[in-house]
Amino acid sequence: MSRTKRSFAVTKISASGTRDTRAGQVEVEEPLEVRAGGREVAQLFRTPGHDIELAHGVLLTQGLITTPKDVITARYCEGAIGGENTYNLLDIELSYPAAPQFIDPIPSQSCGISAEQRVRELAVRLNVRSEFAPIDQDAIFAFPERLNQARRRDLPTALAGETARQDIDAVNAVQKIAGRLLLDDTLPAHNLTLAVDTRVTFEMMRAAAAAGFGIVATTRDVTSMAVELARETNTALVGAITDERFSVYSGA
Repeated sequence: MSRTKRSFAVTKISASGTRDTRAGQVEVEEPLEVRAGGREVAQLFRTPGHDIELAHGVLLTQGLITTPKDVITARYCEGAIGGENTYNLLDIELSYPAAPQFIDPIPSQSCGISAEQRVRELAVRLNVRSEFAPIDQDAIFAFPERLNQARRRDLPTALAGETARQDIDAVNAVQKIAGRLLLDDTLPAHNLTLAVDTRVTFEMMRAAAAAGFGIVATTRDVTSMAVELARETNTALVGAITDERFSVYSGA
């Protein structure tokens, strides 16, 4: 299934005022609804491709599965448009009682929940490392070039070991990798570094921590909640990697 580009009439206007209209291509973004046990568990907007991995990564991040055996089947559901399959709805059948039941979200409070409390309560649910992974400086400095080599299109890129995934949404790219590793039954990934070329946010750190990555590294910056969650889960977090320096936000 190749649905990564769409053509539109695009008009380019120069500083001198000239106009040139011709066919142009843009990256495809489509919705993906993930259902498990007949209930919607995620409504995503993603680059089509590696959808099964993405669904597994989402379920892992949400705490609904922990091993490949927790999923019995994963299939596209036929859409309502002329009875044709839209490839935008995935039905997941979970094993029972092996698969964890649906985890209620962290309960809201009348005056809201602080960022610190959100991080602490989430960390309790994760398979937290006992200690930080050591940081190999040479390996960190190699990631900008490795990410460049893995980048096939102008999309956010995630890399772990020899596995690279791209998606219009950076978190989706991470969850595709997490899903791939889960399907390969190689989680937790304590000995692997997840490298990305976008800002590490709380949701990305959540997906990385659920997969058990020892180190998360980015060529960009990180958010405060990402740092808090990294520290709570003993995940080394490295950012702002250039040829000359990088910053360590969590870990030695």
